[in-house]
Amino acid sequence: MDLVDNIASRFLRKAVLIDKKQIADNTFHLKIQGAGLAGLTYIPGEHLRVFVGVNKSTALQDKVRTYSIWHYDRDNATADLAVCTHSTGIGSRWVRDVAVGETVYFSGPKGRFTVDDSGDFYVLTGDVSALAHLYEIKRNLTGTKKIISLIYADKDADFFPDIWGEKPFEFYQLPRNPSEAVIEQLASLTKNLAGKGILYAGGDSRLCVNLNYYFRHTLHWNSRQIKTKPFWNPLKTGLE
Repeated sequence: MDLVDNIASRFLRKAVLIDKKQIADNTFHLKIQGAGLAGLTYIPGEHLRVFVGVNKSTALQDKVRTYSIWHYDRDNATADLAVCTHSTGIGSRWVRDVAVGETVYFSGPKGRFTVDDSGDFYVLTGDVSALAHLYEIKRNLTGTKKIISLIYADKDADFFPDIWGEKPFEFYQLPRNPSEAVIEQLASLTKNLAGKGILYAGGDSRLCVNLNYYFRHTLHWNSRQIKTKPFWNPLKTGLE
C-alpha cells in the first residue's frame, strides 16, 4: 500500500460491502454498512466520494469517484449506491471487482444537487447514470407534486426500477446526447403547467448545459429553479 492509500485508509470513513447485485446491463447495486455511516447528517441528493484506487497504480485524481446515495438508512447505518459501468475507467473496474465483505473507504455525504420541496411541479431528466439519484429526489418530495420525467438510454436493458421495485418514471430509448429530442419532448410536456417548476437534469454534461440554456433563456426560469449535475463527459475522465 503506497503513501496515498495508507493515508486514505487511516482517515476516510469506512464501511463494509454487504451486498452487490448487477441490476442492469451497465449498473450494479451496492449496499454498504458500518460505523462510518452511523448518524450522518444527510440531505437527499447528496453523494459519497468513494476511494476506488486502493492498491491501484494510478494517478491521485483517478483514485476517487463520486457516487450518489440511492438510499440512506440511519437506523441500520447502511447506504445504497447505484454504480454505472459504461466506461472502462477505474471506477468501472472497481465496481466489477469489489467483493462482498471488503472495506469501502469514503468521505461525505456532500453535494448541492439535493431535494428542494418548494416547487409545484418537477421536471426530472437525464440518462441512466442519474437514475438512482432522481429516484431519491422523487421519493423525498412531500405532498402531491406533479412530476414530468424523461429518462433515456440507448437500450432498454440499461433501465432499472427504484430500490423497492417501483418504476415511477417514463423511460425513452434514445442515443447519447439527444438534447434536441429531450428539449422538444419537455417543451410539449410542460407548456400548459402553472406554478413554480423545478428542473433536475443529470448525466451527460452536454445535455445539462443545453437544458440549462433552454430553461433559462427560452422558458425564462430563474437559476434557483434549475438544478443540473454533469455526472460524466465523453471527452473527460474523472468527472463526477
